Amino acid sequence: MVFATLGARVAGLVRVMVLARFGTTGEINAYYQAFVIPDLVYFLIAGGALRTGFVPIFTEYITKGKWGQAWKTFSSLLWILLIFGGLIVAAGILAAPMLAVLIAPGWVGGEPELLELCGRLMRIIFPAQLCFVVGGLLMGTLNAHKHFFWPAMGPIVYDFFIIGGAVLAIAMPDTFGLPTIAYAVVLGALAGNVLLQIRPLAAHGARLQRVLDLHDEGVKRVIKLALPVIFGLAVAEINYIIIRTFSTIVAPDQGPAVMEFANRLWKLPAGIFGAAIAIALFPMLAEHYAKDDEDKYRRDFSFGMRNTMFLTVPAAIVMGLMPAAIVRLLMQYGDFGAQSTAAVAEVMMWFAPGIVALSGLYIVARAFYARHDTKTPLLVGVISVATCIVLSFTLMEPMALSGLALAMTVSNFVNAGALMAILKRRVGQLDGASMVNSQIRCLPANLFLVAICYWGPAYAESLLGAEGVLSRAVAVFGPLIIGGAGFFALTAAFKVRELSSAFSMVARRFGGSKAAPQHNEVT
Repeated sequence: MVFATLGARVAGLVRVMVLARFGTTGEINAYYQAFVIPDLVYFLIAGGALRTGFVPIFTEYITKGKWGQAWKTFSSLLWILLIFGGLIVAAGILAAPMLAVLIAPGWVGGEPELLELCGRLMRIIFPAQLCFVVGGLLMGTLNAHKHFFWPAMGPIVYDFFIIGGAVLAIAMPDTFGLPTIAYAVVLGALAGNVLLQIRPLAAHGARLQRVLDLHDEGVKRVIKLALPVIFGLAVAEINYIIIRTFSTIVAPDQGPAVMEFANRLWKLPAGIFGAAIAIALFPMLAEHYAKDDEDKYRRDFSFGMRNTMFLTVPAAIVMGLMPAAIVRLLMQYGDFGAQSTAAVAEVMMWFAPGIVALSGLYIVARAFYARHDTKTPLLVGVISVATCIVLSFTLMEPMALSGLALAMTVSNFVNAGALMAILKRRVGQLDGASMVNSQIRCLPANLFLVAICYWGPAYAESLLGAEGVLSRAVAVFGPLIIGGAGFFALTAAFKVRELSSAFSMVARRFGGSKAAPQHNEVT
């Protein structure tokens, strides 16, 4: 599990670096924009919520020895997803040219070639979503059997196919182009999410039945659990769709590509730290709520938030103060020149504070899910979408693409802040004093990191220059090593208790351990 998780992160980063060789102008924008509607379809049909609803129901059946009922529910859901998902994918393929106009209004009239290419690539990519949806059910079934390795390997296989397609397109552009990468997306989704999971499922005795029972008790229970979470996840995706759509108006020549590259980079720390801690914390919160133990619920919530802020505030500082150095090291190759670097770095700077908000949102949303409340995160999410739309309209003219990034960052803070306020009204104090005290103790370490990240890259470039892989690496890793060492030394000197507990929670998540947080470290 550790190998697969780290491999997925590395493969995803390599994919971004390889695709960066196409630069940020021209046809690569059509490629990225072609994913907008297919990705939304995936979130609406299933998204990550399918496992949230399916795994506990399937696990309950097999735990009670109801194997026939378990495989009946599995089979019915599989056929439902194939039929319903297939119809939506078919409709998307037919309507791709019209959908391209909807998501790229800035290209209408001014960039007809990009608009046409976007529709053509969207038609190729759409079937991949059906593989993701069906694969989600297969992976969820394996997870219910406590089998995690092959589901975790799926994203790696998917990324390898895309990397291979991109390498072909770069090496032989006259023979292979962006359609090659789009076909690789479909093949990667099929291989990683479906084919790779079949043999492990067969080893666990999977039985696909010719049954489609919409009235099956298990099917109804899965849908009841999953639907609100599906729409909650879709709300978060809609915010990014909004700014991607506006980016075709603000910067028709490079908007979608710049937003995508910056988005991939700034979300990396949130995915590693925020999501990991939230997933590790979720079962504890659910258990405390089930036992009606609000004191432990509040204690664990505060524990999770403190550890998340301990890790993500420094990540936001690094991403916000060293964006140009990071982008130069990872992406400035091929057609990705100085202009592309400057554009992506500026947008990433405005995305960076959202690392803290998004990571906190992962935890506070699960705090509601643990209380069996899926409606509140959805309603607050709608408010965040409205915030994003209003701010995008307001900021895109004076700030261009940076304004769109700021709009999304603010909407994430609105989302997380509103949920925190509502949760506080329902459960009483959330131990906010401990959260504030933790950050006060971290302040000297964070200020030291700010100073190193602000001056470090410029100092390294003044010594070694800005060209060459070595000088670029020193400009990034030099400040990271010095800043990181000073950060850890100062947090230890000021007795910041999250110094040990934060990393242990992340390690437990990626290592598959179910150990509870060590509260004696923080109480």
